[in-house]
Amino acid sequence: MKIKTTAAVWLVWMVLTGIAGATAPAAVPHIEIPSLAYTFDPVAEGEAVVHDFVVRNTGEAELEIYKVRTG
Repeated sequence: MKIKTTAAVWLVWMVLTGIAGATAPAAVPHIEIPSLAYTFDPVAEGEAVVHDFVVRNTGEAELEIYKVRTG
């Protein structure tokens, strides 16, 4: 009886580890932002200033950006 139980445990273990190894990891987005901050040179009051931040998706899935806030 002990041999049958041990064999059943090994069989279940082999099936479960085979299933876990067979599933591919889900594709996920990965955001890369080379520069997180920018300091402007002094400007006159009321003068408009602009800076573009580079945002890259180096992941395997679509990157969705929902909120952007200034600091």
